[in-house]
Amino acid sequence: MAIHFSWFVPTNGDGEYIGLARPEREATLDYLGKVAQAAEAAGFSGILIPVGAPFLDSWMVASAICQCTSKISPLVAFRPGFVAPTLAAKMAATLDQFSGGRLWVNVVTGGSPSEQGQDGDFLEHDRRYQRTDEFLTIVRKLWQESSVSFEGEFFSVRNAALYPSNYQRRQLPVYFGGSSEAAKEVAAKHADVYLQWGEPVEEVRRQINDVKRRAAAYSRQLEFGVRIHVIVREGEEEAWAAANRLISRIDPVVEQRMQDYYRRADSVAQQRMSQLLEGAMRFGKHKWAGIGRVRKGAGTAVVGTPEQVKEGLMEYVDAGVNHFILSGFPHLEEAERVGNLVLPLFSDDRAGVLYS
Repeated sequence: MAIHFSWFVPTNGDGEYIGLARPEREATLDYLGKVAQAAEAAGFSGILIPVGAPFLDSWMVASAICQCTSKISPLVAFRPGFVAPTLAAKMAATLDQFSGGRLWVNVVTGGSPSEQGQDGDFLEHDRRYQRTDEFLTIVRKLWQESSVSFEGEFFSVRNAALYPSNYQRRQLPVYFGGSSEAAKEVAAKHADVYLQWGEPVEEVRRQINDVKRRAAAYSRQLEFGVRIHVIVREGEEEAWAAANRLISRIDPVVEQRMQDYYRRADSVAQQRMSQLLEGAMRFGKHKWAGIGRVRKGAGTAVVGTPEQVKEGLMEYVDAGVNHFILSGFPHLEEAERVGNLVLPLFSDDRAGVLYS
């Protein structure tokens, strides 16, 4: 099974420390382009562009990345329901044409009522996923059919047609996450890659089996991914020193704000992620939850030597994962470090493991 590695572009700022009142490096056009170029040179096949209140607009950033790279695939995260599905399909198709068929999409329904409310979205949790179901039904039909009509509770279209079409009329890969019952049902119907955060491996395995079962009811098969950070150094002590250094300057106001966010979030996965912050924050093989003190979403990391990082990631591979979205701070230098120290360890033909 081929293993696919993607990187992450920090569109809310970057630096050697996290949890500061202001990032050390601003998310400028020049800097984000350099991160994307470093990830491409390091051998990553994709790069995730996040969505949310603290981030730059993902579509704009993806367009810029397409202009300064030639091979890496922008994985554009966006929220359904904020624009019409016909417009979202057109935006994706346009960027897919401009990039020569490199675009991937990550559909993010949203897990924070307060953040959704900032954008005028006040639907309750399960209703948001019902809307996502209709949204993806229309979008995927537009990528396949010459004319689409649909009548639903949230969206209605009549004789909709897509221009331009996707590059070579291909289906764009759809990444989708969410741990609630409603989220997993939408993933089973529409996703190509079901994406989880770096939770304990048994939880990841349980959800993979659950989504597989649900997808089989729709005669579908999915692939599975994990979003996690990496802190890798030549020596184990050096790696853990780097992890502790990363969180050594946390602003108490920033940490309190994150705790308030956790309490208000209605995301099942986010609630489980925040629970990992209790105690020593270590779990599994070489895993650490310290980043979650000041970062919502993916708050865990694999920490250690290159061989230990590989061992930690292989836990997930053995559970059925073959897509990894990695990151490290600062993202520019760490893309090169992970590309040099970790990715080559997954190129051993004798082990039957390849990466792309």
